[in-house]
Amino acid sequence: MSINEIEFTKIEKEVEKDKRSVLEYLAPDIGKVYVVSITRDGCPACKKQKPKISRLAGDAKKKYGSKVIFDQIHVKYSDQKREESLRCKDLFDHYFYPTNLILLKTKDRGAIEYYRNASASATELKRNIKSAFEVATMLEKE
Repeated sequence: MSINEIEFTKIEKEVEKDKRSVLEYLAPDIGKVYVVSITRDGCPACKKQKPKISRLAGDAKKKYGSKVIFDQIHVKYSDQKREESLRCKDLFDHYFYPTNLILLKTKDRGAIEYYRNASASATELKRNIKSAFEVATMLEKE
C-alpha cells in the first residue's frame, strides 16, 4: 500500500483556502480510517519509523483494502529554518516528531481524532487501527 506523502505547506494552503479544519481536510469520508504520520527533516526517530509504517500500510491494505488511508505529512526543517515546524506544531497541536494520528469522520461531529501518539510502536498502531476500523464501520452504518 502506498503512503500519501504530503508537504505540510500544501495542507496549510488548502486548509486556509477552504476555511475548514485540518482534520476535515485529512479525513473527508465516513467509514474510513485515516492514519497520519507527521515527520520532519533531520528527525532520527522519523527515519527509523518510516519502514515500520510502510510495512504496516501494506498489512492494512491486505486486511482492510481502501478503508484505511495512510498519509505522511512532511515538514521541512533546519536549525536555521524552524518556522515551518513551529507552524505545524501550532496547527496539529503536537510537540514531538514523529507524531501519529488516527482520524475518523463522524456524521454529527465531523472529523475527529481517535488516537494520538509520538513514535508509537507498530504493534500499538496496528491495534488502534483495528479498533478504529470497527468504529468507522459502525459510524458508516448509522
